[in-house]
Amino acid sequence: EINGALGPASATDACGVPTVSSTDGTVASNGCNRSQTRTFTARDACGNTSTASRTATWIADLTPPTLTTGGTTTSLGCNPSASDINAALGTATATDACGNPTVTSDDGIVIPVGCSRAQTRTFTARDACGNATIASRTVTWTVDLTPPTLTTGGGALSLGCNPSSGEINGALGTATATDACGVPTVSSSDGTVTSTGCNRSQTRTFTAIDACGNTSTASRTVTWISDVTPPVL
Repeated sequence: EINGALGPASATDACGVPTVSSTDGTVASNGCNRSQTRTFTARDACGNTSTASRTATWIADLTPPTLTTGGTTTSLGCNPSASDINAALGTATATDACGNPTVTSDDGIVIPVGCSRAQTRTFTARDACGNATIASRTVTWTVDLTPPTLTTGGGALSLGCNPSSGEINGALGTATATDACGVPTVSSSDGTVTSTGCNRSQTRTFTAIDACGNTSTASRTVTWISDVTPPVL
């Protein structure tokens, strides 16, 4: 290609057919730029000469650009917004020894696995000579807007007369919870004992919370009679 660009030469002369010769200069380098000059000499039979030259220029670049990616994070947690996901997938910059490369990006589809999601953004940096570098960022997050399912259980809610503290606790009971996206935590809180005459009641409130902060609550209220005084006869 270089030889073709430097090319041949032809000459005419009023007194005959001149001869044409050429000589190539050395390849000159300036950074990634290269140039070479071919000088042509036409000589007629009487020794008269003419000279002309052609200079070809090109770029020598076989090294791909250096590509640097960046974003906020690669693990976004629960229910991020579209702008949060875009910021996490991020942007990229590129440098090249022979000029300014162009950077493009392409987003893959969102891949669901249960409640988990993943998406990859692929960046391509390409220089003027077609050398390319590819890099990517994959971001993961969880989609979970559904509270856990909470199930309570215990003994009878009406305990009769003078139950023990253990019987009251057994009646207030326990709770379990399930969640489509993991194992929720269950906590409980007991209200104060409410008195109305000889009647007593107490409520235990259960709370189930999943990893994304979705909560469910349920409660059990137990009643009994507190009476250890005999009738007046």
